[in-house]
Amino acid sequence: MTLPLNLPESVRQYRLVTETQELERLCQQAKEAGWFAIDSEFVRERTYYAQLGLLQIYANGTTAVVDPLAGIDLEPLWELIADDSVETVLHAGGEDIELFFQQSNGRQPNRIFDSQIAAGFCGLGDSMGYARLVDALFDGVELDKSLSRTNWLKRPLSEEQLDYAAADASYLAVMYPYLKALCEEKGCLDIVYEESQIQVRKRTQSWPDDLLYLAVGNAWQLNARQLGALKILTPWRLHKARERDIPLGFIAKDGVLLELARRMPKSDEELSRIPDLAPMSRKYSGRDIIRCIQQAEQVPESELPKTLERLDDMEGYKPTFKATKKVVSELADKLQVPASLVASRKQINDVINFHWQYSTQQQQRLPQPDLMMGWRKQAIGAELQAIIG
Repeated sequence: MTLPLNLPESVRQYRLVTETQELERLCQQAKEAGWFAIDSEFVRERTYYAQLGLLQIYANGTTAVVDPLAGIDLEPLWELIADDSVETVLHAGGEDIELFFQQSNGRQPNRIFDSQIAAGFCGLGDSMGYARLVDALFDGVELDKSLSRTNWLKRPLSEEQLDYAAADASYLAVMYPYLKALCEEKGCLDIVYEESQIQVRKRTQSWPDDLLYLAVGNAWQLNARQLGALKILTPWRLHKARERDIPLGFIAKDGVLLELARRMPKSDEELSRIPDLAPMSRKYSGRDIIRCIQQAEQVPESELPKTLERLDDMEGYKPTFKATKKVVSELADKLQVPASLVASRKQINDVINFHWQYSTQQQQRLPQPDLMMGWRKQAIGAELQAIIG
């Protein structure tokens, strides 16, 4: 297959699936082919959980737009996604994976091929958006992204909206065999599969409630007592957001949560002085917040969390970062990919922070940093362990 790629009329045409039996037949076609391409449209502006509006699927010669709001039982699709004999093809599929996991009560893809990841390791470009990748592979094709802000929960959808949605599956179906062959040619297919599967693990894993405070930015600014308050506030916020199905930030953004922990308000009046705490949060969650603060004040000194340090200020940080970056760059040169695909600055900081700031017990309970998992760990894990200590 050579460039530019072409989109056959048979792939361009699609059908609207509104009945469970139609979906079952589509899933059977995917099983027969051993792979299928899928994309989703959803709304997540005012809810904690994404609300599924549409599914676009290509399976063994058929492009379909599945309407989940038509009363379809999506169980056949969730079984298909979890089938380790069938390959799920996505583009930048992190949010899709998270959506599938939530909608299917914990199902997750066992074989993933992410075209964005493949494009990066093939040298086409790092973190390429879907429209940009289509533009690079198809001659004279420029996808119209003006409908990306569509309310996909509203019915009926126009023909223009359905055409727009279907294109995400049809072009992906044509790109997939080309990208897979290119990965095989460049010898990076195994890494692409593993990196794609790592995204599944990252999107479906969770942190223990009592360690969520460690993920709040600038928590190093707090003393032990304040950190104890943050430790109680973070899981409270998460469960409150899930219970009410609203975004975390609608209750309190990280900066507000940090300020609550710093000031530890003990009354409605003190709570009203917290900058950027939404009036609705004060009204409906004020008592809960004060209760969390009171609980934190009762924690014995011996049980308070260990204070954190700003990573940049820790002794030996700069030479450690530099040495880690050098190892990363050497692996990137060996793989002939941008260093950012091996590790970003954040990923380097994450692995240093993990080993320097967290106790052995915490490390055992938290997800491992990217540089200490999978192909990265196999290639440079021992070197990094020697550098970081």
